[in-house]
Amino acid sequence: MFGSKPFFQVEPTTACNLNCEICMRSWLNRPIGFMDFNGFKKLLNLNHPTYIGFHGWGEPLLHNQIYDMIAYASSRKITTSLITNGTLLDEKKIRKLFSSGLKEFAFGVYRLKRLEKVSEKILLTTKLKKEFKLKDPKIFLDITVYEGNVDEIPKIVEEASMLGVEAINLHRLFNQHNPSFKALDEEKEAKLFGEIKTLAKKLKLQTFLPSKHTNPCRVVKYGIYITWDFKVTPCCFLPKEYLADALSAKVKDIVKSQPYKDFVKNMGKHTVCSKCII
Repeated sequence: MFGSKPFFQVEPTTACNLNCEICMRSWLNRPIGFMDFNGFKKLLNLNHPTYIGFHGWGEPLLHNQIYDMIAYASSRKITTSLITNGTLLDEKKIRKLFSSGLKEFAFGVYRLKRLEKVSEKILLTTKLKKEFKLKDPKIFLDITVYEGNVDEIPKIVEEASMLGVEAINLHRLFNQHNPSFKALDEEKEAKLFGEIKTLAKKLKLQTFLPSKHTNPCRVVKYGIYITWDFKVTPCCFLPKEYLADALSAKVKDIVKSQPYKDFVKNMGKHTVCSKCII
């Protein structure tokens, strides 16, 4: 179920400079906090993940030591990824991210109007990468898909290509707190994904599409979520499903514990997991 070198999703902060309508953040009622850098180093000294995704219920670039966190992980030969809303970027910050060793750099969008607000930031990022003749980081557009934006997705992908983005990642929206944001049914999703694959191939964009949801899901099978205050939970949608303290125990031992085994066994009955489509 869980390897000795899993994927870690690390939440640098719960602070955010936006209030996106599709985001569950406002319903989670969690305190604002920032991950301690010394604690982060201890986390990596205790564990040996192969991949760290720096994103959670907040904007990572609000953490003033995010560049140090990425650099420290990169120095330990860990593949690093960051998702940002892009609004806080400027040339200085882009340069710092490039020099940190970051491998994957994604801009999260869900509407065309949101993309337009950060298009200059994305263009600057891709321009600087070309100017510096860098192989990494790979520049992604991370696109949330749901009933309300399905007609905009092809245009968003076309805009991504024009901005110099190298890859697109589509993922399903899951917001159990607001039923007005509906996921696509299987037929609509299959049609959209087929269209996007054809379009992306034409535009020479690498494409990542979500696989069919299973239970246990791929998130639980391959990863773990670590909150800003070092609580280990199975998934970002379960920030209060506390398993253990990440600074007191190794993750490989936590996932062998009875509480974790019980969680996996009962996922199908869980109030969140039983409804999840990610």
